[in-house]
Amino acid sequence: MRLFVDFVPVIVWALFAIILVIVMLLASWVLRPHVLQNSEKLSTYECGEEPVGPARISYPYNYIIYTVLFVVIDVMGAFLWLLAASTLRLEALIVWQTLIFVLIIMGGVGFVMKVLPQISLTGQETLELYREAKAARKEAHH
Repeated sequence: MRLFVDFVPVIVWALFAIILVIVMLLASWVLRPHVLQNSEKLSTYECGEEPVGPARISYPYNYIIYTVLFVVIDVMGAFLWLLAASTLRLEALIVWQTLIFVLIIMGGVGFVMKVLPQISLTGQETLELYREAKAARKEAHH
């Protein structure tokens, strides 16, 4: 029972956060301008140019991999900072567990960095899709 009493503030703040998110989502839906959707509103916008092809193109996913790697290393840094700020850091077992944790994470990051250049997209796929869409549009106008 004592454990539950200790977590009452956490539960209250979690409920408050959930209610706040729901209220903000509802308020943004109510307050947004309700504009009729037409073909001009739904068309692809290309900075004043006539749109060519679909808006959804193949995006080089290796950028996403770099982002995930950054998040993994950032979280590892947060864990190491918390360990450095704690009083447990001097125990031998904790030191070995931390060393194994860092080696596993860095081994995974090293593997991804080694494999990434072999699987990365060059952007050539996007250029080919653009040229195909442009040629199809030219043929449609003739």
